Amino acid sequence: MRQIPATARENLERPNAPDAVLAFLTIEHPNLVEPIRVVSDVLNYSWQGEIWIGLPFGFRLVTDDDAPPTTVLRVQNVDRKLGAALRTLPGRASCRVDVLSSADFDLTVVPRVPLGEVTPIYGLQHFELVDVTVTAIEVSGTLMLRDYSQEPWPGISATQSRCPGLFR
Repeated sequence: MRQIPATARENLERPNAPDAVLAFLTIEHPNLVEPIRVVSDVLNYSWQGEIWIGLPFGFRLVTDDDAPPTTVLRVQNVDRKLGAALRTLPGRASCRVDVLSSADFDLTVVPRVPLGEVTPIYGLQHFELVDVTVTAIEVSGTLMLRDYSQEPWPGISATQSRCPGLFR
């Protein structure tokens, strides 16, 4: 979901908007006992039957050009558990980011709970975490979709002589 609804965009862009934007990040890998779930706030949230740990982080909107979609993710390495977990993973972790409004949650309780049905404003699904850098201050990496056109494939190659329609 890369289109932000017009009403949500107008509410978020108002100079005195009362609601905050919250990003819910899920990192999954076969070597992790359970997925890493963090929310871009200092307090924990309960959503989709799971507890999301409050940990400030940031990311940019996904690129929208001819290259595969990518974005940069930066998470504060507060207790170093996240950095240690990501550093030891072999291969790529899969990531999902859902952006929600704080208006969808009861802000008087901890962990924050939804007031009703919550619909994400913006979402990234099926992205992979690559180029992970872990420092004492932050964990950063690139979220990207796999570019299957760059994958090696055994067998027949699509060469110009074999597939001239691809090379016009």
